[in-house]
Order: sequence, then structure tokens, then C-alpha cells
Amino acid sequence: MIKKFISPKNILIAILVFTALTRLVRLDYPAAYVFDEVYHSFTAKEYLKGSKEAWDPFATPPKGVAFEWTHPSIAKEAMTISMFLFHSTDAWAYRLPGALLGIFCVYLIYLIGLRLLNPTGALISAFIFSIEGLNFVQSRSGMNDVYFVTFVLISLLFFLKQRFIYSSVFFGLALSSKWAAVYLFGLYLFFLFKNRSLSKLFYFLIIPPLIYLMSYIPYFLLGYSIEQFIELQRQMWWYHTNLKATHGYASAWWSWPFSLYPVWYFVDYQKEKIANIFASGNPMVFWFGFVGLILTIWDYLKNRSEKLLVIILGYLVFWLPWSISPRIMFLYHYSPSVPFLSLALGYQLNKIYQAGQKNLLIFLLVLMFLGFVLMFPFLTGIPLPKDWVKYFFYTNLTKNPF
Repeated sequence: MIKKFISPKNILIAILVFTALTRLVRLDYPAAYVFDEVYHSFTAKEYLKGSKEAWDPFATPPKGVAFEWTHPSIAKEAMTISMFLFHSTDAWAYRLPGALLGIFCVYLIYLIGLRLLNPTGALISAFIFSIEGLNFVQSRSGMNDVYFVTFVLISLLFFLKQRFIYSSVFFGLALSSKWAAVYLFGLYLFFLFKNRSLSKLFYFLIIPPLIYLMSYIPYFLLGYSIEQFIELQRQMWWYHTNLKATHGYASAWWSWPFSLYPVWYFVDYQKEKIANIFASGNPMVFWFGFVGLILTIWDYLKNRSEKLLVIILGYLVFWLPWSISPRIMFLYHYSPSVPFLSLALGYQLNKIYQAGQKNLLIFLLVLMFLGFVLMFPFLTGIPLPKDWVKYFFYTNLTKNPF
């Protein structure tokens, strides 16, 4: 009876239920904008109003917020559709699509794990990703990162299935969320060339630009011209290549695998308690995951498995380019590498399971889960006594705001 209850199917269902609960509960908190929601979510609300200014890089926004034109529009449009469907501009309405995608991402990790690992490795990877803090926070925030990560994973899944038309469509949606999707194209180009399938490259050269252009249909319906569209793309390029700025929570690319500098998103000062939200990785997942990645690279060098190469290159193409980026960087830029980190760790922990060391596997999974539990109040804004909060800053490199 117990063995039947803990079948792979039921374990997956339990992981997804846990994922849904943690992503959806208290999604309306805080009611105020969180970090870059002052750009993304505010602009989505302006889209809902039919504001033409919201698309204009030269428009002057109201005080305290800004029009978000520096990234493509898909994520903001999804938030707009949600607010339209639910007749609400409250926080939960513009965060809901991202939260649902955050849940779906865990399932996508499982599906990709079935392609690259095995059922046990896929389950372990999905569980690890469900308790990973960085994408968790992004999925509960009205920003564009979770949209980008989701479309990247769907595109990759179809690519692994050799369904190249569908893969190119979702690659186009990823590109319409963030330009960083171009790194995924590099991954596809490598494998298409390696497997002598360059003819399939046609789909990725034709379909994604069309998807990208279609994402701007509301822009054109508001009366903007092709010339203005081209100028907008130029302004976006200029912004990301020439932005000179500093920020107290910025961090260097090399520090991201260790989650050394979480990004402070929100604070609510109360009489005896303080509620904080940080975009932060689960330290146990990040640290163990980086070790798992190194071991996976070593395993690849020994057996030259193309499946392991997908995991390794998937991680690296979304991380290493930031080493030469001229712009200010934050921990959340590491978000698309984390799914591959979870897969690498799932692969290594499955080796432990196959070696008969089940107690060690359980110990490591429990340790990572406890890391998530301890971080949970700082990921979701649960009020804590002030002394507890101060202890977090004393044991973390995050700057103390007190």
C-alpha cells in the first residue's frame, strides 16, 4: 500500500501541489510594487488603459514609476491580459500568469529530465527546482524573467523531441520576453551543426522574428510606424550596451552560483516585526548544484554523453556571456541557468540513488528542503521578529539596511 502511494506519478503530483501552494498562497502580498514591478507591472497597467506613451522610450512617466520599454513586450502583455480577464489591477492579477508559469516550469524540468536523465533523475530535478529560491521569487513577481525561463524550457523540450517548428515558435516567445534568448540560439546552432541538421536552422531564422514582430501588434495598432519600431529597438540596444549605473544590490556574474548577494525587493517595517522579500537562491541548492555541475562536466569528459552536454552548455550559455556584459548586473540574471543546475544536481543525486546510498540521498534532499524552509520568510515577506531578521544579515553578505 505504501509503495503504491509513493509511486513516481504520485510523487510528481505531490511536487506539483507543493509548488502550486507555495507559488499561489499570499500572491496578493504585498499590494505595493515589488522591485522592478514599478516598471513591468506599471507598464502592463498602462497597456490595459490603452496608453500610447507606455511604448515610447522618450515619454515622461509619473513620479515613482517608469515605462518599461527596454525589454520586449510579451510578459507585460500577458499581465495585461490577466488583469483584463479578471477585471482587476490588484497585485495578484498581474502576478498570476507568472505564478502559473512558475508551477509549469517545475513540470517542464521533469519532462526535460525524462529526455536527458531517467524517471528518478527527472523527479529529483523537479523537486530541486521546486525548492530553488531565485526562480521562486521571480514567479511571484510581476517581472519578465519567469516568462523568459518558461519559454526557453518549452523550446528546449521541443528541440530535444526534434519538433523544430514548435521549438522555434517558443524560441520566438522567449526572444519576445528577453533578448538574452539569443544565447539559446547558440546552443541550437551548436547541436544542429554537430548532428548535421543545419537544414532545420531555417525554422529558427524565419519563425522567431515573425513571433517577435507579432508581439508588437498592439504597438502598431496604437499608430506607431515601422520606422518608430526600428528606433525603439535601437534604444533598447543602446540601453543594454551603454547603461552606466550603480546599485547597492548589484553583483558580479562570478558570485551568482554562490548566491552571495541577494537582491532586496521589498520591506514592511512593523512595530515588533519586519517583513522582507529577497530574490535569493536556496544556498543548499546553489552550492550543491555547482558541485553537481562540476561533477557532471567531469562525467561528460569521461563518456562524451550528448545528453550531459545539453545540461552543461544550457547552464553555461546563459551564465558565461554575462562575464563580458558592460551593464549593471543582478542575481536574477542567473535565473535561466538554474534549471540546468537543477538537472545537473538531479543527475548526480540519481547516481547516489543507483549506488544504493538512499540514506545519503534523503539526507541531502532534506538538507536542501530545510534551506528552502529557512529562506521562505525572506522569499515571501512573512513578518519575523526584528532580532531574527538582523541575524539573517549578520550571516549573509547582503547589505544590512538597518
